[in-house]
Amino acid sequence: MRRFLGPVLLGVGVFLVVLAGLLKFFVADRVILTPIDQYAQTTSLGPGSFLDPAALQVRSADLVAVRTLKGDVAASTKDVAVWDVSVVLSTGDGQLVRASVDRVATDRRTAEAVNCCGEAVDSTPTRHTGVSYKFPFDTQKQDYQFWDPNAKKAATARYVSEETVQGLTTYKFISTIPATQIQTQEVPGSLVGETAPSVQAPVYYADTRTVWVEPKTGVIVKGSEQNLTTLRDSAGQDKTKVLQFDLTFNEQTQRSQAQLARDNVGKIDLLTIWLPLIGLLVGIVLIAAGLIIMVSADRAEARPTEEPEPAGTPLG
Repeated sequence: MRRFLGPVLLGVGVFLVVLAGLLKFFVADRVILTPIDQYAQTTSLGPGSFLDPAALQVRSADLVAVRTLKGDVAASTKDVAVWDVSVVLSTGDGQLVRASVDRVATDRRTAEAVNCCGEAVDSTPTRHTGVSYKFPFDTQKQDYQFWDPNAKKAATARYVSEETVQGLTTYKFISTIPATQIQTQEVPGSLVGETAPSVQAPVYYADTRTVWVEPKTGVIVKGSEQNLTTLRDSAGQDKTKVLQFDLTFNEQTQRSQAQLARDNVGKIDLLTIWLPLIGLLVGIVLIAAGLIIMVSADRAEARPTEEPEPAGTPLG
């Protein structure tokens, strides 16, 4: 029995050690992917002001931005996640200020934009670049290109510092878009100091976004945004504020995002740390046990057997 048990334990131990290495260095990179059936909703609150189109006056209000991210499972693949992301900005009393929809495709490993799958902003085909609503797994303390759907381009998100948010270690990034013309819009001339009944006025957009990212998962635990959108006259001077706000994830959203990050950290650690470590330790123990049993069995076989004493010769 011992002759067979030793090699069996040795074989199983070697298998577990090899499996631990495969889990750590091969399988994990292919299994740790962004889910394609994502659904998440975040809420940001803060003060702001906006141009009331009915009254043609700038109105101040507490604003609420609700962002809903929904994965398009049918359009996604084993390598690409496709998301439809809607943002509804309204006042605290329910008046709609602005709404938009961003359709983006990203690499499920790197979180970088992939140019495919009907990507668009407000139904207008738009080529995306950089990362968008999630940073990559194993986010580094470096700059990233961070997509802005309003400007329809990516801006540099600079790494700033390491901070604790909701009990998690996060990396803080700040992305700034200086005042940039994003379109022209037909408006009453009075809004830009013109006497004409209507004019094509340039719309300028400036934005600063700050995000706190859990680095192992790339989940944005906290986000804030400061925006200023204006109408300018023909001389390039700001004349009317179209939109201004300073919004931050509310407490419930931060807690929800932090829990999402914790859950995913647990799954990643299980695959990259605990299962390989358990496999390695158990494998080493089995290899040692198998070798000991095999050596013991060999020694037992090599030990000489005692000769029986010869029987006495009977007297004749």
